[in-house]
Amino acid sequence: MTPGDLVRSRTTRLGLVLAAVVLGAPAAWAVAPTGAPAVTAPCPADRPLTEVQVGTVPVVPGARLEIAGTAVVTDAAGRATVSVCKLTSARDITGPRSPISLPGQRRAVFDRVFLSGRSRVVQASFGMENEVSFSFQGLPTREIESFTLRSSTGQVITRTDLGPVYLPGSRVLRGPDGLEQRDIYYSVDAVTVAGSSVVNRSQVRFYPSERTVVRVPLLAFDVKVQVVDRLFGNPVGSAVSLTRSGSPDVHRTLEHGVATFTEVPRGDYSVVAEAPGLRIDRRLVLSSNQAVVMPVLTWLDLVVLLGLPLVVAVGLVLAPRPALRRRLSGLTGLPQALWLPPLSTPGDRR
Repeated sequence: MTPGDLVRSRTTRLGLVLAAVVLGAPAAWAVAPTGAPAVTAPCPADRPLTEVQVGTVPVVPGARLEIAGTAVVTDAAGRATVSVCKLTSARDITGPRSPISLPGQRRAVFDRVFLSGRSRVVQASFGMENEVSFSFQGLPTREIESFTLRSSTGQVITRTDLGPVYLPGSRVLRGPDGLEQRDIYYSVDAVTVAGSSVVNRSQVRFYPSERTVVRVPLLAFDVKVQVVDRLFGNPVGSAVSLTRSGSPDVHRTLEHGVATFTEVPRGDYSVVAEAPGLRIDRRLVLSSNQAVVMPVLTWLDLVVLLGLPLVVAVGLVLAPRPALRRRLSGLTGLPQALWLPPLSTPGDRR
């Protein structure tokens, strides 16, 4: 092969390669991905491209909504603008599934969407939740089993955890002037200690949007117990106990017959005194500070009560029988006066 033929051969090959590249490029571009976003399909004729104004009620910055498949995030004023195919239903819009944290121990929870202005205005309503702590006063918190709240919307919340809780503080309703944010208030229905409530229902009311700490006074009272001898009124006994179903007994030592119990939860109790004599239980319905006097029938009282009728009976037998009194005096060596003086009879005067 001559040098000219070699040059012509190389030229021919180069031309073939260039032709292959030029002819194959459209097919390659049609198949190979370019990394560019896909072209959005045009809106149908009955749903033209429309600019939609988005707002939140109340103002919630940073709220992410999906509107007809397009994501939009509200600004600091709770507003945003997006162009989408004309909306036909509020079902085309979804809100955030997780609460949105806000300053001031608050968080926003997505509720629902309202369309207006021929579907050009979107209003997303959010319920506001506020963190609330409870301070129970009058009893140790370790004795509290649970507490129950009731909202102005009828919701009942019972908790065994006494720590802070997020409560719905407001909700959005449609009013005569448009959407309105209305506050929710709560009342303390019950605080359970040993199976019984120690608060008056609905006495404590509060708005979560106004109070971060709710103080709840509990119905706990002082009880003073005095144990005395029933016949002579002397202080007796060594200790006294308060017993209640479902809770441990509370014991106090008697000092000069007196014991004091403090911070006793409201409820029904039995008071039991530890004293020599017959055991007596006294029922106590505790609803205020109380002083309780417990007369105890001691063994001395029993001796007196049982011995006195016996003495009277013996006197009735011996009174009309002076001879019997003299005989008993002779046998025992005791004076006859101990056996009662003789009764005056006509026979004795003679």
